[in-house]
Amino acid sequence: MNKLEKLMSNYPELSFTFTNRMPLFQGAYIFNNEVYINSNRDYRQNLQDLAEEIGHWKTTSGDIRKESTLYDQKQEHEARQFGYMMIVSLDGLIDCFKKGIATPWDIADYFECDIDYIWNALDTYKIKYGENFDYKGYNFDLRRGFNMARIRVKSR
Repeated sequence: MNKLEKLMSNYPELSFTFTNRMPLFQGAYIFNNEVYINSNRDYRQNLQDLAEEIGHWKTTSGDIRKESTLYDQKQEHEARQFGYMMIVSLDGLIDCFKKGIATPWDIADYFECDIDYIWNALDTYKIKYGENFDYKGYNFDLRRGFNMARIRVKSR
């Protein structure tokens, strides 16, 4: 099962329809509990688009298609950040570190997404937690790119 299929299986309350009847610029669209995914786009883009639509389902209220208000734009941004953190999880980044997966390109391959998506996810974590933070025994340093280290406990 690939990551796209796994993501869909995590939300049995949603229905997923792949369609070629969407303009290329539109990756996915959610209406009620039905997610329409543009089948004209590649796998990685579908995964990223689906994560954002699930973010809309979890965080958005009302019709924000026009993004005509600041509140609508904020909801769009929040759904996108939700998607970034769902696909590029901190636990997944720890797994990359443990496996020696270190370059941005290899990390993108690990998460099955585009490299720009990785950088956007890291920017999201930087906004949420700061440029340098600890999580589950690991230090995440986002000041200049992406650096991680296992936190060593000092003995007395």
